[in-house]
Amino acid sequence: MRLMRIGCFVVPLLIWLSTPLSADAQLQEFPRMLSLVDALQIAGKQNPGLHAETTARQIARGDAATAALLPNPQLLLRSEGFRGGSFLDRQELFFEVSQEVQTAGKRSQRKAVAGANLRATEADVDNTARLLRFAVKQAYFQIVLAKTEVTVARDLLADFDRTIRSKEEQFRLGEISGAELRRVQVERFRVFDDVVAGELNLKQARATLLTLLGHPDSTFEFDVTEELVKGEPVGSLAPLHVEALQSRPDLKAQHQRVDRAREQTRLEQAQRFPDLFPFVGYKRDFSEDSVLFGVSAPLPLFNRNQGGIVRAQGEQEREAFQLRRIEAQALLEVDQAFNRFESERRRLEGLETEYLPKARESREIAEAAHKLGAIDLTAFLDAQRTFREVYRLYNRSLYELSIARFQVEAAVGR
Repeated sequence: MRLMRIGCFVVPLLIWLSTPLSADAQLQEFPRMLSLVDALQIAGKQNPGLHAETTARQIARGDAATAALLPNPQLLLRSEGFRGGSFLDRQELFFEVSQEVQTAGKRSQRKAVAGANLRATEADVDNTARLLRFAVKQAYFQIVLAKTEVTVARDLLADFDRTIRSKEEQFRLGEISGAELRRVQVERFRVFDDVVAGELNLKQARATLLTLLGHPDSTFEFDVTEELVKGEPVGSLAPLHVEALQSRPDLKAQHQRVDRAREQTRLEQAQRFPDLFPFVGYKRDFSEDSVLFGVSAPLPLFNRNQGGIVRAQGEQEREAFQLRRIEAQALLEVDQAFNRFESERRRLEGLETEYLPKARESREIAEAAHKLGAIDLTAFLDAQRTFREVYRLYNRSLYELSIARFQVEAAVGR
């Protein structure tokens, strides 16, 4: 999916740009219990990668301000024929002031080009914020998943410890062999390995989120408040298509680029007409005074900006095709995210209503039967292992459903 591929590029970029800000201030402001809403707010305020993107907005504003300015007048002071004697009466003195007059609406067209560029840049910043929100949500729920898996693994490890203590007592009484005791002790390592792997995943997920939030200490201890839940449906596909076409900031940015190319074409066409340079001045010609005035302009005999016009028209056509491509890609991302959400929802419902209850029931039956001696140790351990795998699949399905929902939200521009 293109959104995931973009995420694979943008997330490391945002992390790389996330140079820590004021460490003391952030340590004081960062909550020990972090909700998803808090995480999104902190990322919007403190992620240096997003702040780096916002500097482009300031640059575009500077370009817009420059485009609105009038050209500066020019001053000319010249002396000719001075051979000594009176400075004012023994030479020709020229004093001229000229002002460029832009014709054919060039100044208004430059303002229009700069304005469209500013709006496109602002939409690009919003698009970076959209991708950042998805990255934060994904990293946050990686913590939720890792935390859930660690809790489940620790509970199962505690169950195994109780089983091992029971087996040790049976071995002491001579009711079971040493091989059966060792079998349970070795099986315990599988669950212990799940605990170690879960704790590592939890640390890695916390470090990733802290970096996205611009926190200077990747080992900062905090907890998350959200849990893995089924959540609400995302709606139907047709309204999501409409929302994406209306709300996605990358589409808004491309619309503005089309407008910018159109205004640039008009500006290049206006460049065919030469600007005027009227001037007024004073001349003193060997003690005689006179007033100068006139106008100068280049003659557009050969260069009438033919190349600039062709180039601008090509840019306009390219941006129009680019808009169509981005629109099609946006709708494809919505389709793929929606299809993934529906698939994850069906998988979760199957696990929730059929497979997980059966695996839990099978484990309970196997545990009771093993205590009564009705089944051997192998069958009991198989039932434990099956329940552990199905429960893990259930938690991961909850996580994948949440991520699919976030993908739908990102695909429509939320």
